[in-house]
Amino acid sequence: MTNYDVIKDTRILISGAGVAGLTTAYWLKQYGFSPTIIERASALPTGGYKIDVRGSALQVLRKMGIYNAVATAGTDMQGAILVDKKGRTIGKMSGDAFGHRTGDDLEILRGNLCQILMDQIPDVEIIFGDNIQNISQYTDKVEVTFQKNKSREFDFVVGADGLHSNTRQIVFGDEAQFSHELGLYLCVYTVPNYLNLDRLEMQYSELGRVAAIWSSRGESTAKACFGFTAPTKIDLNDRVQQQQDLKKIYEGIDWEVPRLFQLMPDSPDFYFDAAAQIHMDQWHNNRVVLLGDAAYCASPMSGQGTSLAIIGAYILAGELAVASGNHQVAFNEYELQMRHFVKLNQALGITAANTMKSQGKNNFIIWVLMKLMRMMPGSLIKFIINLSTKRINQAANAIVLKNYK
Repeated sequence: MTNYDVIKDTRILISGAGVAGLTTAYWLKQYGFSPTIIERASALPTGGYKIDVRGSALQVLRKMGIYNAVATAGTDMQGAILVDKKGRTIGKMSGDAFGHRTGDDLEILRGNLCQILMDQIPDVEIIFGDNIQNISQYTDKVEVTFQKNKSREFDFVVGADGLHSNTRQIVFGDEAQFSHELGLYLCVYTVPNYLNLDRLEMQYSELGRVAAIWSSRGESTAKACFGFTAPTKIDLNDRVQQQQDLKKIYEGIDWEVPRLFQLMPDSPDFYFDAAAQIHMDQWHNNRVVLLGDAAYCASPMSGQGTSLAIIGAYILAGELAVASGNHQVAFNEYELQMRHFVKLNQALGITAANTMKSQGKNNFIIWVLMKLMRMMPGSLIKFIINLSTKRINQAANAIVLKNYK
């Protein structure tokens, strides 16, 4: 039986005010814990990129009472137009079909979801504009040193600070031990909505290169998006090289690509990274536990990162409550429940990446795909998207959630 007298005195630091961290804080507070969030950004980001919530994660939103709020604030994407290199329409799809959404699945801008989550925890302490500098673990506590604020003691630390987790670096070691790049690069940045897109996405696709531009409900701007393979490794710390390589890789594609590259240097939020996954044998070390992308990033190629974060937060907090704050029992049970689910969803990302990279393979199946892409590109793209939707839907529902409260 849960010992609420023990729980109410348990202080838990959460690193990261993203979806994983905010959801964790909500559930910990529901059970009577005392969570604190530390976030390196100076404020909660607004807007951002499109993310999906699917399958079992929708149960968590309903348990939190925010499903309708998330649906109301959704992107309301009405459709997608598939184009060729010259910008000629080769196919059209509904917004849900293009985004692999079925049933009650939702799509929302990341910042908008974070704001909804933050609104649910008005009495949780959130420290913006600071970061963890060091973590010292003892038998009965954790001492955390911050870059700006004074050191403080907590009972546990939850690292929910993303793919390039600072918490993981401090406690578990260098990121290179756990990061597995998928051979693709992703680039997204804001541009003026010069095409006057209204809840619409336009995309050019081929094996190895995808370019898109979209604008969702209520957005005065648009997002330019690129996903591609590269012949050589690109320096993730050199923006000049990144932008030069982008232009080289997309040579020969007309449509809106040259215009998007002209707008690129002036974008206020240029994002460039390698598509990668995090694989770890264990997600906890004594009193520190990792969650979401910090522990088991599946990459944007999976379409399941947000749902994994929401479900992981729900399970972690629930197991801590059931175990009355016994972290060894709770962390082990959290991993036991999540491992298979994570493996299935990471497989989605690997499959999608391998399909994108297949243009460099010399076999009969790829030869056929290349031929079909030239003969009927719109139909092939729709087929690949619909096939991916079935896989994502199966993986998104491949976990049965406990009722903790």
